[in-house]
Amino acid sequence: MTHDQNPAAPVVDLGTLGRLALVDAAGEPRIYPVNFAVSDGVIHLRSADDAKLRFLRSRPAVAFEIDGEDTGDRWSVVVLGHAFRVERDAEIRRARATGLRSMSPEPKPYVVRILPRSVTGRRFAERPPDGEDDPVRPRIFRPRDDALPPAARPPHPIAGISPRGDA
Repeated sequence: MTHDQNPAAPVVDLGTLGRLALVDAAGEPRIYPVNFAVSDGVIHLRSADDAKLRFLRSRPAVAFEIDGEDTGDRWSVVVLGHAFRVERDAEIRRARATGLRSMSPEPKPYVVRILPRSVTGRRFAERPPDGEDDPVRPRIFRPRDDALPPAARPPHPIAGISPRGDA
């Protein structure tokens, strides 16, 4: 899914697993992993007649997030919008035409649509392995052994016994 004002921009398939964040009846946030499909600027997902649908009836404001990695980059896209159960046959057919299906073993007969209000995203290069470029590493203070009180200094080796590697 891309949300670019440039119609010539390439469409990037970001996969089929996202996270739906909504608020439950007690006002607590809930996050559900969901399969999704995008068509005509609308996100569709499948659901059973479960807690998600009950919560959406009373509080349709949601956040939807997908993330991943490709060629050394990490990315994340967050959509804020409103979600509703789809009830019109034509839209249900359009959602099914996208190949939308649930990976859950439970039946998910209902289609939910998310109408985006805003779409934001980030892409950044993956960090080098082993903390080579770790900005916290230089800030870790480790005093010299001779600056420590005697009880805090590493023990002296005992003749004939090799020291452990983690000492």
